[in-house]
Amino acid sequence: MMDKYFSTHIRDEAVKRKKLETERLRQSLLKNAVTAIAELKQTISFKDAFIFGSLTKPFKFGINSDIDIAFSGLKDRDFFKAASFISSEIGREVDVIQLEGFRFAEKIKKEGIKWKPKNMPF
Repeated sequence: MMDKYFSTHIRDEAVKRKKLETERLRQSLLKNAVTAIAELKQTISFKDAFIFGSLTKPFKFGINSDIDIAFSGLKDRDFFKAASFISSEIGREVDVIQLEGFRFAEKIKKEGIKWKPKNMPF
């Protein structure tokens, strides 16, 4: 019977490093999303945009997570164009939501990061 425990410091450091690396990726993708929305606004009309989900939550974003963006005032004819443009700009799968009639619209508006052309904190 073993009375002694073995050290897990090497594993713990590797896990910590991976978490920090993923957090840096999240921050970079968040900046890229803000830039992509600004570029999209130059060609497609919408009223507001909100980034929401794991991308907005430090240390909750996973390496394979997608990016969630909700729009108000985005016309149906521009929906797929917007999703495709943002996805190609960021290089990651993007879920686009139209807020009109969406049952979680108020939650997204309350908890998400509202995109503003010039006042983003990054």
